[in-house]
Amino acid sequence: MARNIINMILWHPDMQITKTEITYIHRGAPENLKTINGNSIVRLDRGFLILKEGTQIPIHRIVKITNNNEILWKK
Repeated sequence: MARNIINMILWHPDMQITKTEITYIHRGAPENLKTINGNSIVRLDRGFLILKEGTQIPIHRIVKITNNNEILWKK
């Protein structure tokens, strides 16, 4: 489901990826969560979100997606 939401944000003409925040499980971070802005996304692969610096985030680790401060999806 998270993959579908991200895909929609990337391709929908009314959505702006720069207003998107994705929170995911990142062991070692405060509360084991990290939030990134959507403009750091390069592409959406089969099971991963690929970021500009080369980081690959497994889709199953995503816990929340917001766009324009509205929660679109939450695990």
